[in-house]
This record gives sequence, structure tokens and C-alpha cells, in this order.
Amino acid sequence: MKKVLAVAAAVVLLQAASAAQAGISFSINVGGPPVVVAQPPDFLYPPELGFGVAVGVPYDMFYLSNAYFIFRGGGWYRTDYYGGPWIKVRPRELPPELRRYRMRRIHEFRDREYRMYSRDRNSYRGRYFRPTGERREEHREMREQRRDERRDMKELRRDEHQQMKEQRRDEHQQMKEQRREMKDERRDERGGGDRR
Repeated sequence: MKKVLAVAAAVVLLQAASAAQAGISFSINVGGPPVVVAQPPDFLYPPELGFGVAVGVPYDMFYLSNAYFIFRGGGWYRTDYYGGPWIKVRPRELPPELRRYRMRRIHEFRDREYRMYSRDRNSYRGRYFRPTGERREEHREMREQRRDERRDMKELRRDEHQQMKEQRRDEHQQMKEQRREMKDERRDERGGGDRR
């Protein structure tokens, strides 16, 4: 195993060296950020921003346009469910609201709003959002439904294939019988012509 890893590393280094000489750059995409959100985060809506900013999570997470966004490691990621899977997006693909402010300014608005929220949550008058686990349940149900549909389609194709196979076999059998009958008729005609 160590030899295989060493050979793979050597190949990557050689390719990187040859690419560097040719002036070509490349990157290896290893998927979205490893984000773990054990429970739905709380989102506060600072009036200046107009979108949800997560509090109580160690990520710069935002909610707007029915999607979740994370700014992590200098890159933006998007998902439809707060627990992922996360897909990398380019800054120009972000909603305009997210591009309007620098991250430092967003943190200022978030922190000010969070101070008001944490003083007395019961009398907090700002906008607040906490996603439910229903979204995950919907995704699970949709996956199950798609799996059932694929299974049904597979069974339908198998049945159609079986019917076509039987139909071809029946047609082949009929053609075989017709040839035999024609052959018998010719033989009878030849045999009948000799008797006269």
C-alpha cells in the first residue's frame, strides 16, 4: 500500500512539474467544506442586510432565497438543506444581497443584532428563523419516491423486454411453420406433377 501511495504521489508531482513548466495551473477539487451542523441553527435578520445570518454556529452561514450559503476558506458554498451537501459557487453566482457587503461589515450587523437577541429572547422584536428537520424528511421522501419510480421503470422495461422476446419467439415460430408448410406444398406439387 505504501508503494502504491508513493508511486501515485510521484506521478502527481511529475505532472505538476510538467504543468508548471508549460505555464498551466490546476487544482484538485475535493468537494464542499466539511460542515457539521448537529441541529438547525438560529438565523437573525439584521434590517440592514435583509437576509438571515446564523448565530451559534462556528461558520459564516446565511439564509436567503430558500437556500443556505457558507463562506469558508475563502470560498462560497450553497445547499438547499442546512446540513449539506455543499456545492461550491463562484462569487458572481451569489445573490446580490450577499455581494453587497464585505464580510467584516456583515459580522458587525450580525453581532449587534445578536446582542439584542441574547439580552432577552422572549422580547426580541427582530426577525428570526430556525429551520426544521422537515426539509431533510422531504428530501428522504423524495429520494425514496425516485428510487421507487426507478424500480417501477426497471420492472416495466423488463416486462416489455420479456413481451418483445416472447413476441419475437412466436413470430419466429410462425415463420418456421409457414416455411415448413410452403416446403410441404412444394414437395406435394412436385410429387403430384410426377404422377401425371
